[in-house]
Amino acid sequence: MNATPPTRRTLLAASASAAAAALAWTGTTAMAGNAPRPRARRAYIGGFTRGEYGLPGLPGIGMARINATGRLELTGWQRDIVNPSYLTLSPTGRHLYAVSQRPDGATGSLHAYRVDGDHLIPVGHPRSSHGAAPVHLAVHPDGKFLLTANYDSGHITVLPVHPDGSLGEAVQVLRHQGHGPHPQEQRGPHPHMIAFDPAARRVLVPDKGNDQIYAYDFDATTGHLRLAHRTHVGQGTGPRHLVFHPHGRLAYVTNELGHTVTVHAYDEPTGRLAPVAHASVAPPGTNPRNAPSAVHVTHDGSTLITADRGLDTVESFRLENAGRTLTLLASQPVTPKAPGTRWPRDVALDASDRFVYTANQAGQSVSAFHLDPATGRLSPAAPPLQVASPSCVLLA
Repeated sequence: MNATPPTRRTLLAASASAAAAALAWTGTTAMAGNAPRPRARRAYIGGFTRGEYGLPGLPGIGMARINATGRLELTGWQRDIVNPSYLTLSPTGRHLYAVSQRPDGATGSLHAYRVDGDHLIPVGHPRSSHGAAPVHLAVHPDGKFLLTANYDSGHITVLPVHPDGSLGEAVQVLRHQGHGPHPQEQRGPHPHMIAFDPAARRVLVPDKGNDQIYAYDFDATTGHLRLAHRTHVGQGTGPRHLVFHPHGRLAYVTNELGHTVTVHAYDEPTGRLAPVAHASVAPPGTNPRNAPSAVHVTHDGSTLITADRGLDTVESFRLENAGRTLTLLASQPVTPKAPGTRWPRDVALDASDRFVYTANQAGQSVSAFHLDPATGRLSPAAPPLQVASPSCVLLA
């Protein structure tokens, strides 16, 4: 390993623009149980309106249609929000929720919109995130509560969702404690994601700053969280994002500082996670600072997808042995630019399990890849689409 690996901000400083293009799609895909899953028809792009690290900013939340040939066509921008760096949809798909990251450590806010065709209509008033740098959102499957993780301040916030989709005032705010050994990235707690377990009775929160994954019991009536278990995943590991295998007994965690994906056995009664296997996101012989980002698993449980910043690649892993074994299948550059200049901060897997998208924040682009269902391998589906400072791609 490098003696002094560059920080995230150092790598982002070397960014460059990518050329504008289209994203290609096909129709539906038959998945487990021969149930076809339709491809996405619409995409939303979140990111930084003021840009980060001196980069140009996007106008707001990007809205795009996907035509019959699969081409992604930007139709407009929702311009009433600052730094909508992460987006999510309600369970019905009728409402979209966005974080607003404020600069200089200020408290963030959360915004609600009604989806009206190709437009977003604001609903209610923005609500405080009660913490700095909200980076992730999740809506409970019954649609009645929205949860967010505030990266900089370490707070977890729960807000009620009203019948019209608007947000109420927070019903609970928790703060994580502790730090890790990394001198820049782990000075304090940094919760990075909110994930409901398969039964939706528990909330799991990977905390990159203190190397722990929190499991909270969730009261679906009041929205309150109660700590059930904390799993320490190893000094300097930096757990970032988490996804469950379709059978619900395994969880896969990307470790931003450990440069790995870990398979954990999930004990539903207690919320405890136990490591089963690890896999590097970097091919053998590579040695730069690299940081995996989001993670997804196909509906049939055969393939895991993640992306790596620093290497600036998107990876697919074959899942075998009932999901307990990871084998790297493919590692594709997200754009033709040099490593360290693209920064694929987010990954989106289409519901059809045939297409993968990366939001390349420093590369000023969104890339599309085809996922071969037979081999699990990735190949470019189209040249990158030019978008300023994207950090999230949401498919609908």
